[in-house]
Amino acid sequence: MRQLALPPGWDPAEGALTLRGKEAKRLVAVLRLGPGDSFPALAADGSRYLATVAAAAPGLVELRLRPAEAAGPVAPSGPLADVRGGARRAADVDARSPADASAPAAAWAASLPRIILAVGILKGSKLDDVVRAAAEAGVSSIVPLASERAVPRGEFAGRLSRLARVLAEATGQSGSSTATALSEPLSVAEFVARYPASAPDGRAEGPGTGRLGLAFHEAPLAEASLHRYCSRAPDEIAACVGPEGGFSPAELAAFAGGGYRLAWLGPSVLRAETAAVFALASIRALCLERHEWTAIKYGA
Repeated sequence: MRQLALPPGWDPAEGALTLRGKEAKRLVAVLRLGPGDSFPALAADGSRYLATVAAAAPGLVELRLRPAEAAGPVAPSGPLADVRGGARRAADVDARSPADASAPAAAWAASLPRIILAVGILKGSKLDDVVRAAAEAGVSSIVPLASERAVPRGEFAGRLSRLARVLAEATGQSGSSTATALSEPLSVAEFVARYPASAPDGRAEGPGTGRLGLAFHEAPLAEASLHRYCSRAPDEIAACVGPEGGFSPAELAAFAGGGYRLAWLGPSVLRAETAAVFALASIRALCLERHEWTAIKYGA
C-alpha cells in the first residue's frame, strides 16, 4: 500500500477514522503497522492527509488524520513510497509527494490532461478490471454507460458499492495523486449532455482547448488518428468505449451531435474490457510523451 483512500463520506472535521474488518487486518497483519506509525491518505476531493495509527487490534484500527503541509490537490509526480514492510513514523513520511519523485517525472506527469473514462456496463466482474486499471492510471472520473447493448441498469444495481471498494484498493496500491470519482450509470445521451466536447468542429488548436470527446468504435470510422486528436493538448479528454456489441447507430449519432470524434484502435477484435484499458493506455502514453513526438515532428 502507498496510501489510504479515505471513504467518500468521511468528514475532515472529525480528524479521525475507525477501520474495521478486512481493512483493519490489512494494516495490522499485512503491512505490520502499529500505534505511532503514519502513512499518506487521500480524500475524495483530492486533499492529502497524514494518517497516524492511534490504536490497533486485528479487527479494529483507530486513525488520527491531519492535513498534509500542502493541503489540497497536488500535481502528480510519480508513485508514493510503499509503506509495506514495517513501522514508519510521522517524521519520516511526506504525504505531499513521493520519496523518489524527480523534477522530470513531475514535468511529464503534468502533461497529462484530466481523463474521463466512460465504459458500457459489462457482464459479471469485467468492469472491476477496468475500474482498477483506470484508478491506477489516474483517471479523474469513471462513468458506467447504460448504453443500448449494455447490461440493463436494473441488473447493475448494487454493483457500485463493489466497484467503490475496487477503486479504493487500486488508489491505495498505486499511490495515484488523483482521487478518481465513480459516477452513477448514465445513458449515452445523458453523458453527452453532461460532458459535451468543447470544440464540436474538432479544429481547436494549441494548449488549453477544453474537453476533447472521443468515442471508440470497432470499425475504422475515425476522421483522424488518435495521435492527431491528442496533439491538440486538451485540458480534458472524455474517452467512451461501448459494451460487447459496441455503440448503436443512434448512440454514435448522439456522440457526433455532442462534438465527439470517432476513434479506432486497429483491426483486431477486442473484448470490451480490453478495449477500455487499451484506449486508456494509448491516450495516456500519447499525452505523457507529447513533448517528445511534437519535438520530432516540428524539429523543436
